[in-house]
Amino acid sequence: MKAIAILALASSAAAFAAGDIDLNETTAGLLQGPERKLLTNAQVQSIHNDADINRYCHWANGGYLQTLKRGKYAASKFHNCFRTSDQIFAYVDELVKQNPTLLKREKISCTVRGKPIYAYKLTSGRSKKKSLYFQSLAHAREWIAGSSNLYALSSILDDIANGKKTAADKFNLYFVPIVNIDGYDISWTNGKRLQRKNANEVDLNRNWLQFTTNPKTKIPLTDETYPGPRPASEPETQGIAKWLHEKNSELSGWVDVHSVLGAILYPYGDTKDRIGNGDDEKFQRLGRNVAAAAGRNYRSQTAGSFGVAYGAFDDYLYRTYKKPVVTIEVAGRHFVAHV
Repeated sequence: MKAIAILALASSAAAFAAGDIDLNETTAGLLQGPERKLLTNAQVQSIHNDADINRYCHWANGGYLQTLKRGKYAASKFHNCFRTSDQIFAYVDELVKQNPTLLKREKISCTVRGKPIYAYKLTSGRSKKKSLYFQSLAHAREWIAGSSNLYALSSILDDIANGKKTAADKFNLYFVPIVNIDGYDISWTNGKRLQRKNANEVDLNRNWLQFTTNPKTKIPLTDETYPGPRPASEPETQGIAKWLHEKNSELSGWVDVHSVLGAILYPYGDTKDRIGNGDDEKFQRLGRNVAAAAGRNYRSQTAGSFGVAYGAFDDYLYRTYKKPVVTIEVAGRHFVAHV
């Protein structure tokens, strides 16, 4: 979970980049890995047992809040397991408590079930800086995306405490650990480990305003990429869109963390057409830089090259604000990953 190099965006933020897209999986496809090989019964059972395995990990790696120390957050036992939403927020709130001048929490939206969605703003040095935004777990089952985002935040705080240069020297950084809190909580319940959508069974990464027409006019609720009854129908999307609009003058770029393709994706995702005006080359350069920093042969390409999708976070932001947006797909063989 610690392999991803999210911080690479900071060194490349002057260039354009972006994008996200998940493969349009069918329900049957969920029982396959990204390589599309049918999983064995034992592998399927391990998926169903994943939450219990991590609960045992919690028991074996408890007491971390009491032992958290500035400069050593990334070494905390918190990162030895995938954590529940309550554990995640308790951990980050403790980071806020220990770093009151660096880290602030603010509510940016809410979920279908009324849970607050928080962004944590990291500010170091000059206060009047542009900002970057990092979000994860729009898709509930992608646990490694959330853990990677949290590990990045912990590592930056460690580097600040230890006097090292960080992305926070040049930018204010917003971290949203969990976008889809309801769906994430559902993914911890029996038989629901592969939950992708929110509590209304809407794919939050297909629920944004669409700028191109989806030829598939009727998508059933049971589809893994069901976009909702209309664009921005979900409270999660509505609140985040409003907050991002209010922060537009401050924000220079966005990162959406997903799994498991091992790729850096940038616009467009809703068409295979080029952007034009030189932006394609800027996106390609930024994508290559982030991929090189991430390592492990991360590839960089347009989101649409995996398959056209509509109503995604990255396309909405780029088409609306014409600023860098990149989707980092953490590498893995399946959504159920080892710690």
